[in-house]
Amino acid sequence: MTREHNRSINPRPRAMSRRDFVKLAMAGLLAGCRSTRQPTASVALTSAPTATSPPSATPTNAPTSLPTTAPTATPTAAPTAMPAATTTALPTATATPAASATPIVSPPAKLSTVVQARHAGVWDGETLSPEAVRHMLDAAITQLTGENDARDAWASLFSPGERIAIKVNTIRGSAIWTHVPLVMGVTERLQEAGVPAEQIVIFDRRSDELAQAGYAVNQDGPGVRCYGADGRYTASRTLAGQNIALGDVLLDCDALINMPLLKQHDYGGISFAMKNHYGSFDRPARLHPPHLDQGIAELNALPSIKERTRLIIGDALEVVKSGWYSAATGDSILMSFDPVAHDAVGVQMYVKTLFPERELTGAVAYQKAVRWLENGAGLGLGAHDPDDIDWQELNLG
Repeated sequence: MTREHNRSINPRPRAMSRRDFVKLAMAGLLAGCRSTRQPTASVALTSAPTATSPPSATPTNAPTSLPTTAPTATPTAAPTAMPAATTTALPTATATPAASATPIVSPPAKLSTVVQARHAGVWDGETLSPEAVRHMLDAAITQLTGENDARDAWASLFSPGERIAIKVNTIRGSAIWTHVPLVMGVTERLQEAGVPAEQIVIFDRRSDELAQAGYAVNQDGPGVRCYGADGRYTASRTLAGQNIALGDVLLDCDALINMPLLKQHDYGGISFAMKNHYGSFDRPARLHPPHLDQGIAELNALPSIKERTRLIIGDALEVVKSGWYSAATGDSILMSFDPVAHDAVGVQMYVKTLFPERELTGAVAYQKAVRWLENGAGLGLGAHDPDDIDWQELNLG
């Protein structure tokens, strides 16, 4: 069975002008398409093929618009433009194992770089190309870390002695989830950097939701582990005046990789890295309106999440529209250390690249998302001001 996709995200975004904001407020809505594609078949999470070396690529100028305040129907000033991307050459990764890489325990001090890796050949019909996915991961992580070798880049962030948790998005009620081949590519790269498979766990709220999204649940067998919190929560906390408890699977890890899917959200405008942690605690409904704008920010500011988060890999291989059963076909992943900058770029991609024919929908999404992005920046989680975001785009394949 196949899914109809409304449009590709390959066309380059254009800058958002004052005229664009008026159009965003005045344009009508078009109907979205309906998904009929079934989840990808379950894939075992045990193998780790040899790393491939991505060809050299040159970053191009990233899309040049990210407003700093929510748009209105009659704006009085043009929005601040996103600075042009740095045009340094992408280091060529090699398959040479790291000689003596020393893992770090926290990301670099600068938390404003967002790398967008695009690959025109990542989709082969309805199937993702594992080789293209690995190429995107290698190119993005060498660019983000400044390492020349992909294995060195992973080894600079993760130690073989650490327990690594990977938070995906497999929520019930959706037909599109964080893509299994992308997550598999990450687990392979971690193993090549020396992390034993049994010390890697893919998780979300429930094991049955992971299974229906195509993940092979593995509680305690050999290979990469994969299971949900399944009601195991401890350490009660108060956020936005609400009591919540974090999942044990998150609390038991040493390092965390956040792997969200870019999607529409009725309350938050979009769901991406910061909103993805609504699957990391027991009562997500408690941090929906009227507590959502502050709740998202306070959740990500918890030391248990903030201090464990080592890397964010945003899945924009498909971008989910309203209803969570239809999607635009994408060609990108985002990689960053900064959840606020990562999601600020995600909003820009959603609003101007994905749905120019539904600009009012994009304006509403932005107006909702900008509130919790500003709150996150206010809590010191990262950069929301476009002048502080270095959005680097790599065109591959």
